[in-house]
Amino acid sequence: MIQSAIVALLAVAQATASPPSPPGRITVEVFASVDTRPVAGASVSIDGALLEVRTDRSGSWTGAIAAGEHRVQVKAIGYQPRDTVLQVSASLTVRLSLAQAIVPLDEIIVTAGRREQRLADAVVETEVITSNELRRGPSDLSAVLAERVGIQLDGGVPSGVSVQLRGFGGRRVLVLLDGQPVVGRVNGTLDLSRLPVATIERIEIVKGPQSTLYGSDAIGGVINLISRSAPSSGVEAGVSTLTGSHGRTAIDGDAGFRRGALSATMDAGYHGVDLVSGMLSDQATYSRRANGGLRARWALDSARGLELGTMAVLERQRYRTGQLYHFGDNVQTSMRLAAHNDGKVDRISATISGSTFDHLSRAATGDAPASDSGARDRQRLLQGELDWSGVRGFGTADAGITLRREWIDADRLSEHVTPITGVEPFAQATFPFGRMLVTPGARLSWSDRWGQFLAPRLAVLARPGDDIAVRASIGRGFRAPDFKELYLSFVNDAAGYAVYGNPNLRPERSTSISLGAEWTGATTYLRATGFNAKYRDFIETLAPDANGVYTYGNVASGWTRGLEVEGGVLLREWRLEAGGERLWTRDASTGRPLLGRAPITMRASITGPTLLATNLTLRAAYVGRTPISTDPDGTTEYRNAFPQVSARLSRQVGPKLELSGEVTNLLDYRLNAGWPGYTGRTASIGLRWRTNAID
Repeated sequence: MIQSAIVALLAVAQATASPPSPPGRITVEVFASVDTRPVAGASVSIDGALLEVRTDRSGSWTGAIAAGEHRVQVKAIGYQPRDTVLQVSASLTVRLSLAQAIVPLDEIIVTAGRREQRLADAVVETEVITSNELRRGPSDLSAVLAERVGIQLDGGVPSGVSVQLRGFGGRRVLVLLDGQPVVGRVNGTLDLSRLPVATIERIEIVKGPQSTLYGSDAIGGVINLISRSAPSSGVEAGVSTLTGSHGRTAIDGDAGFRRGALSATMDAGYHGVDLVSGMLSDQATYSRRANGGLRARWALDSARGLELGTMAVLERQRYRTGQLYHFGDNVQTSMRLAAHNDGKVDRISATISGSTFDHLSRAATGDAPASDSGARDRQRLLQGELDWSGVRGFGTADAGITLRREWIDADRLSEHVTPITGVEPFAQATFPFGRMLVTPGARLSWSDRWGQFLAPRLAVLARPGDDIAVRASIGRGFRAPDFKELYLSFVNDAAGYAVYGNPNLRPERSTSISLGAEWTGATTYLRATGFNAKYRDFIETLAPDANGVYTYGNVASGWTRGLEVEGGVLLREWRLEAGGERLWTRDASTGRPLLGRAPITMRASITGPTLLATNLTLRAAYVGRTPISTDPDGTTEYRNAFPQVSARLSRQVGPKLELSGEVTNLLDYRLNAGWPGYTGRTASIGLRWRTNAID
């Protein structure tokens, strides 16, 4: 008996003294089930441990792990989580596929509250176009946005293509690049097709008035373009090429690295096509654009960091009307320098940004312009911001102040136009009440030219259930008069008329309310939003006086209201989405609908795998019959409805290479020239290659 006990004790002692199981090595490769594309930035958790472990751009993570049985959990934004049990020996490589999520509620956004938060926690309606969607969509930014429910195209030749949100045109929709405003409007339109899609990681769209957070121009909403970030580790690079009909040629390249505290990405590209947006003909017509950019970040420590971002675009366009050739030369630049300090409960950030745009417009009877001719337009914006966010006992508070200095040098402006300086403090707070968030806020904008404007807003998010969100908001928006409306000085002696600006103009203003609900399940979502906006003091051209002199005045008023409905479903690996908008508008002076606003728009898309590991994306759009002009006798002219179908096929060839082909306006529906963004049927084939991250 005693001998047995001694033997047992010796066995226990020997087991206790034995070395632990030898460590193993595990490599987790994560890819999308729909197209076998590597999933970068996926978090990997071992046995429930909270680790800051993420896959690199090649979708891979490698680490040491004890031999034995382990539970591995993988999560990635835009995908459903994956949970599996693995038996690890000396080494193991496992490939895990992730099914896509119908709505990326865990996506981190910055536009809705001027700080990082989950998409699910945004108190105002926010839509995100992810990097996966950008890769599957058109290479033109305006076309990407036009595929979303509630967005219509605006502009046309020669100003380019912008978008309408909730019935408000492009000059009343604020466009941001990494949170900073971009200048470059021609005839009030910022040509979104000028900005390269290849450098964008995601797009955040916030509909409705956002002047409380962003000031002028944000009456219809805000579109924030977020640039591509550096790899999580090592070095990587990528190249994409495109060729197609109408002389389409494109090549884009980028490289990125992360070494210790320093990370950076660089990109460059060239795009050319023998078309100009809004014109059917490709005779004597072309658009050529080159772009480049740099983004760098230096982490001083775990809480503090510096960021630098730059972007430059050079563009030339040519098109012909009658016997004249028209030329447009554009140079667009932007710069951003930011610093931040993250405390335990507070975050402070300071940003200095600049945006410039040089435009030269010329005309000639030959196919080349005279070097010393044309009308010049140079726009400059310098802006400084100081922002603070903090968590307090009542909830979360945000505050900040913006300093702006804007100026312009143009041939058709009156002499001695001085810069416009503005100061804009803002504050908002988010109060939690059970399953409800209430966010009041206000911004006071002061200008040395047009005075001041107060833009308050109240937004509420309620979640009666885990899958249901109800959002409501009421707020004011405004747009400040631009330099040309204030100081234009143009005389056409041959035609016998003149146009002069009005330095006494006031800001345009609007008051909007919206109410929306969203239900999001694991594989299905449905959302509906209703809105009503009243506007007044909108700036329009006044009738000429007895001497044929035109000027501007705060004379336009009216309303826009509408209903947006959309939904989607995942059927195995297929994603189906559809939606539409019914829009009503009214000009109070005429009692007629606003021109250029389609009362009905509908969108639908289907994406999924087909034969031979090829993925198909079909997109359909319908833009209803639209009023475009009104004759002096009161007769309204309409543009016919415009149906459009586009198709894209892509195939992932290994982890590095993707082949694709696309046809837009597949039915070749013929529309009158001048429709924003319309260029007839086009076809293209593309090739995209990306390295794995190299440590």
